[in-house]
Amino acid sequence: MYFNVYPSYMQALSMFLIVYAINDPLDEGSNHILSILGTLMYMFTFALGAGPVTGIIIPELSSAQTRSKVMGFSFSVHWVCNFLVGLYFLELVDKFGVGPVYGSFGAVSLISAIFAAYFIVETKGRSLEEIEMSMNARLPAKDK
Repeated sequence: MYFNVYPSYMQALSMFLIVYAINDPLDEGSNHILSILGTLMYMFTFALGAGPVTGIIIPELSSAQTRSKVMGFSFSVHWVCNFLVGLYFLELVDKFGVGPVYGSFGAVSLISAIFAAYFIVETKGRSLEEIEMSMNARLPAKDK
């Protein structure tokens, strides 16, 4: 499978590193270095893991008949969520502080990594029909 869960775990770790740098009373220089390191680590691991998920995993798990509608819907949700984060980020920081906001981002990254580890199916080297059959095998059998 393209989506490896380890970058998502590293995303969470990088967010928690930023929270640690913000909340820990180290000297100011060390806090700045840890914050920059956490930010760079987050950007790098996002590009390797969760960044391309919308464009890669969603079409792999969609049937040929519904792929265009599913992709349109998923990209719409993706950009609406991006817009909302950008719109309310500074308000959330003003209300709760930088640490809790980044901590919540880290928690979401951790939850997404756990979800991916347990629920996203392997697709490498498999046809769409094989993927559909394996996903349908997970569903409970319907009585006729």
